[in-house]
Amino acid sequence: MDTLTWGRGDSHPHLCDDCKTRAVEAERQAEQAEHERQEQERQEAETAQASKAGGWLGRWRS
Repeated sequence: MDTLTWGRGDSHPHLCDDCKTRAVEAERQAEQAEHERQEQERQEAETAQASKAGGWLGRWRS
């Protein structure tokens, strides 16, 4: 069980190379999923705002 030396910023000094690689990849995927979730929420908020703008008051503006 040799360990990968990543320098001073070693995020998982107690893991072997394979486990460390998997841990870093899992963290990257979690960050990507969070980013996608935030983007989806932003788009849903924009859609809700757009539908409010075109609500019943929008019918009076012709």
